Amino acid sequence: MMEITTLSRSEQKRQQIIVAATTLFMEKGFIHTSMDQVAKLAGVSKQTVYSHFQDKNNLFVETITAHCSSSNLRKEMYRSEQTVSQNLLRIVTSFVGLVFSPEALRVFDICVVHKEDYPELGALFFEAAPRIVLEQIEACLAELDEKKLLRVDNPQFATFQLLGMVQGDWKMRHALGVVKANDVPTQAYLEDCVERFIKAYSE
Repeated sequence: MMEITTLSRSEQKRQQIIVAATTLFMEKGFIHTSMDQVAKLAGVSKQTVYSHFQDKNNLFVETITAHCSSSNLRKEMYRSEQTVSQNLLRIVTSFVGLVFSPEALRVFDICVVHKEDYPELGALFFEAAPRIVLEQIEACLAELDEKKLLRVDNPQFATFQLLGMVQGDWKMRHALGVVKANDVPTQAYLEDCVERFIKAYSE
């Protein structure tokens, strides 16, 4: 029988705030979103918003973290019951689903737009999501090396190579607005990338 988790009243309000903030950040951007607007949309007082999140920077980070937490990338990376190919394909599929989600693309655009007048925004985004994902994938590749399933002498380089390959030029075209929102790397392409990566890093 499944155990049903009931959120406390405080946790429910926190979740309401994150949902409201995410909606506003996506619609208005970071600069034009105020804590007053978040409180109004969430149906809570401004004091409640500040009691959960000290400032707008922290709230911005939490919305990113919440989105990433819903991705399989935040779950166990290496699964012993899966083959190397299955592990890597699952990881890159989750990565592409996260990176090319409307929310992630919008946040990336917001950070780029404000990189001159609000440079810390990009740093907040990078620390809240990309850095953690990179480290997790790097650790997974290091584990595959330790188990002698692959020969990965530099997990960091291998991570950059794998993720660079699976993104192709889609990320650039999305950033330039010359591609449709649903135009993302196909499963067949990801499978080919994984096959080539394994071949390059096999004994």
